[in-house]
Amino acid sequence: MEDIHVIRTGLLAVNTLIVPIGKETPKKVFVVDPATSDFSRDTNKVVEYLQKNKLECVGILLTHTHFDHIMGVKVIKDAFPNAKIVVHRAEASEINDAPGKMNCDILSLFQMEPLIRSLSNLPRADILLEDNYNLSVLCDSNSSEREEIIFLKKCLEQWKVIHTPGHSPGSVCYYNEEMQFLISGDTLFDYGGYGRTDMTGGDELLLRKSLNKLGQIIKKGTKVYPGHDSFGFSF
Repeated sequence: MEDIHVIRTGLLAVNTLIVPIGKETPKKVFVVDPATSDFSRDTNKVVEYLQKNKLECVGILLTHTHFDHIMGVKVIKDAFPNAKIVVHRAEASEINDAPGKMNCDILSLFQMEPLIRSLSNLPRADILLEDNYNLSVLCDSNSSEREEIIFLKKCLEQWKVIHTPGHSPGSVCYYNEEMQFLISGDTLFDYGGYGRTDMTGGDELLLRKSLNKLGQIIKKGTKVYPGHDSFGFSF
């Protein structure tokens, strides 16, 4: 598998990730945390990249549902209607009943209430995650391309879902042990940093437990792709 491609998007420069699924299907990818918006004047930035490179988005994965990580979900879903929106069960309401309480509280805290309306038309989540799931849930069992589905499922099974609450209740990391990739969202940043816990849904103790959990699971040398700032550093 090729390296993950990073596009900085949205008002807070989120690392939106374009992740190729496998070498034999190089044109199928999943997109993590699309943050594009009219407010940041990059609404179509990710879609244009996908279309220019003739890539097919099969999944829209969320590491958590803070407003800065989800504002581009609708434009990706509109461009790729078959792509499945994936989020942890603990934050399903922030997508399915958007704008949810957590985002309303956070946007009010930052005096960014005008953004609340932009979250009101998000498409509903297709898949609700739990800890220890893997991404084979993205496979469409009704597809007529059975051989391709079998291969995709095998590749997607390598991606493990790790529930890492603390920054938010439904924060998750996506870990591919074989490829040595960790998509950490705002749970883990470079130089031992991590996401803030002083907003609605945050919990410092839970986050510290989540970081300890990652330390027990993730192999040294794994490339880490967080939600902001530098990426591709070693765990």
